[in-house]
Amino acid sequence: MAFLALKGFFRETGQYPPGTPWYLAHADQWIYPLQTLTCLTLIAWWWPAYPFQRVRWSTFALAVGVGAVGIALWILPSVLYDWWGVAAWAEPAWWKWKWLGLTSRAGDGFNPTIWQDSPAVFYGTVLLRFVRMTVAVPILEELFWRSFLWRTVAEPYRDFWLGTIGQWSGRAFLATVPLFALAHQASDWLGAIIWASLISWVLVRTKSLTACIIVHATSNLLLGLYVMKTQQWGFW
Repeated sequence: MAFLALKGFFRETGQYPPGTPWYLAHADQWIYPLQTLTCLTLIAWWWPAYPFQRVRWSTFALAVGVGAVGIALWILPSVLYDWWGVAAWAEPAWWKWKWLGLTSRAGDGFNPTIWQDSPAVFYGTVLLRFVRMTVAVPILEELFWRSFLWRTVAEPYRDFWLGTIGQWSGRAFLATVPLFALAHQASDWLGAIIWASLISWVLVRTKSLTACIIVHATSNLLLGLYVMKTQQWGFW
């Protein structure tokens, strides 16, 4: 959260005049890698305290499948935006199409191609980006959303350490899903609500935080591959 707040002190990519040093014009290119290394260090430090457990192959397959379906549904509106030619007929003045995800994702985002003339830096940047997406983010976010926040809301008057992983709670569902969506940009709200609902189902069905991390990691991996293939940097 501190690193994301730090990013807010810099302008978005493309808003600085030509000739501005890269560490100012593209601050996300050093903030995200530093965030990744810091978070990985903290994850390793407190690893023995995490409520992770091994999962069966059937649970693993379920988590991978849900992760794939969830991210496909998340990406689908942007694909339909291009297929339907929404930009040609939609009128933003009377309908906020971006709230449905029907908007272009080819705009600003974490774009590693600024390093395309330096292959070592380019591939190192991409590698750290994928490590962030598939390791650091899934672990840290699931510890917060599906462990800490879910259990706290589900059983607010019970000793937190006695709370069970994956206990169904309509109150926890109604709290975590919208908040998870609001943590993303408006064009991701619909996809985030659907995705968070799916992972909540996995949580309750499997009673496994590890399964949720697998869902999250699968979705992020596939999204990263999609972004690198299509250069839809707006997803990043």
